[in-house]
Amino acid sequence: MFKEVGTVLMVSCVAMAGWISPHPLQCEKEAPVALIPFPQKVEWGKGELRIPGRDQWKLTYGFEKPKKGEGRMVQKAWEKLMKDLPAGKKEGKPISCTLEKAKGKEIQGEGYKLTVGEEGVTIEAAEEAGFFNGLQTLRQLVADGKNLRYCQIVDWPAFAVRGFHEDCGRNFQSMESLKRQLDIASRLKVNYFHWHLTDNPGWHVQCKAYPQLNDAKYRTRDLHDTYSYDQIRELIAFARDRHITIIPELDMPGHSQYFVKAFGFAMHTEQGMKILEDIIREFCAEIPVEDCPIFHIGADEIRVPNAKEFVSRMSKLLLSLGRTPMQWGGPRDLPVGEHSISQRWGEGGDMVDRSLKPETIQCRTIDSSMGYTNLFDPAMLVRRWFFMRPCGVGKGDDQKMGVLICNWPDIRVDDKSRIPLHSAQWPGLCAMAERAWIGGNGDGDGLASDMPSPDTEAAKAFMLFEKRMAALRKTIFRGEHFPYWSEYARKWTIIGPVQEGQRDEVRAKVLAGKLDGLETRSAYGANIYFRTKPATGCLGLFPGSKPGSCVWAVMEYTSEAGGKEPFMIGFDAPVRSSRRYSGVPEAGEWSQCGTKIWVNGKEFKNPQRYKLAGKNRCERDTWFAPANEDPLTDEEVWWAHKPTMVPLKKGKNTIIIEQPYVGEFQSWGVSFIPVRN
Repeated sequence: MFKEVGTVLMVSCVAMAGWISPHPLQCEKEAPVALIPFPQKVEWGKGELRIPGRDQWKLTYGFEKPKKGEGRMVQKAWEKLMKDLPAGKKEGKPISCTLEKAKGKEIQGEGYKLTVGEEGVTIEAAEEAGFFNGLQTLRQLVADGKNLRYCQIVDWPAFAVRGFHEDCGRNFQSMESLKRQLDIASRLKVNYFHWHLTDNPGWHVQCKAYPQLNDAKYRTRDLHDTYSYDQIRELIAFARDRHITIIPELDMPGHSQYFVKAFGFAMHTEQGMKILEDIIREFCAEIPVEDCPIFHIGADEIRVPNAKEFVSRMSKLLLSLGRTPMQWGGPRDLPVGEHSISQRWGEGGDMVDRSLKPETIQCRTIDSSMGYTNLFDPAMLVRRWFFMRPCGVGKGDDQKMGVLICNWPDIRVDDKSRIPLHSAQWPGLCAMAERAWIGGNGDGDGLASDMPSPDTEAAKAFMLFEKRMAALRKTIFRGEHFPYWSEYARKWTIIGPVQEGQRDEVRAKVLAGKLDGLETRSAYGANIYFRTKPATGCLGLFPGSKPGSCVWAVMEYTSEAGGKEPFMIGFDAPVRSSRRYSGVPEAGEWSQCGTKIWVNGKEFKNPQRYKLAGKNRCERDTWFAPANEDPLTDEEVWWAHKPTMVPLKKGKNTIIIEQPYVGEFQSWGVSFIPVRN
């Protein structure tokens, strides 16, 4: 069926100075369509099949066809693939997709082999999950609806766990919304969904034993919203059809203000633990073990005097019910139980600019240490997850299980459809899915803060990944919020930082183009970070800088036609969990920090107007303050704005941005992104 097309070039992914791609970049450049995650091994042929209409496709089995009710995962994947194709006859001969059982040890578990040749398509796999993953790749290969290139793909995941998390305890999300997210995530071969169901605002899971937990008077948000057991079973079945396992989290003994209101005592007391044991038994009786093999008990951000006893009692109960316990494994959490999975996370000083160190992993571990989607702006979020090493290694094992990217929009949300926009959920998920599937030992520590020059392998790989994301926003993410714009291949000259007393003198020299004698350096990308907030690890080019510093960023930008061109422009990222940031700019200003922009020597004032002009500056975290009950607006999130039209002349243009650093509540940097995708 498949004609020989050459030899796959293999790259040794050993740790070394600099970052190296886990797959040959030439193979990615030759790809006729965008694939995320990119496969482990690919050979591209010279021939191709014209893609016909869906009525000319046929799914056949090279082994005994599953009986009715079996093989739902494959059947559902095939139905989704057919819906992507146009109806009716088109130019091109009929295509048969044959499923074959893999022989030997090369293809196991979630792995598959996909071959496209003159006779059609063959997918080989050992398990149903492998066939499902092969069909997801085929679905991306036919996304343009034109031609299906001859190829041979041998593929498998580097890590067993590739998941995402949504906090529905603070902001309840509808079943319709969750199903849509699961459907999209499955197309990227994401296979776990961590469902955070309870938090301070309320217990959003049906409870028959203690119905007061569902009483609106004990809630502060989403007063009448509760997931019934029927709905939980429904979502689990929906996820299973998409090869996704749901991990429910009932957070205990912290994050439980509603519990104290309902009962008059805390969870870690003897009375509280007995109630929790009743609740766990009820949940596990309602949700079978095959539907919910892992049960997350939270155990984060709290200190209780009986910590070991609490963890032991809850864990032993879960083990007796056939479940694997899971806990948060940060430094401010309860001790992780002996038989529990640890979910590692970081914040502030715990969030360093390097991957989780593998030598610190002593039990089964899932990595969530690269930062939550609600902390960073879209560019930093994508960079950190693209260059990360899950669990600090190139591929997983029984202890280093994989990764979960988490979204914590703690602030009350009135329009839940804005959550993926404000927290750049989908761009972040793309980067996570890429790295968790293909792995790789390349040393990417620090690259998110200080991007390498365009001639490096790391830069070339990142630019190719950006192109793949840009293509998928037109297919997989069509109609979804996808706040990311290709940012690389931009070079800045950075001047500074300088202190307040030097600012006027240095500004005059920068505007005059006289940079001799000034401290300068080069930086790459349309997003430059000088120093992010302490909560995000103080990442950036100048992490040791103090408030009162100022930096200038100078870029030469070439306009082919001249006139006004669209740019996404921003200078601070509000934390979507605590609102800490510099606030909405005054009329004509770019920030509340004194930011200025010059285009070809003329100051360019902000043409946008804001209803909240000059307001909502939050210099401290607002975890339990009234401000966290005021929904975040699009005005406060620069990547939710419409592009700003910048006046340019034909040919080279000089862009100068002055960016002062006024306080640690500010995410100090520059985002100036041409909108071309």
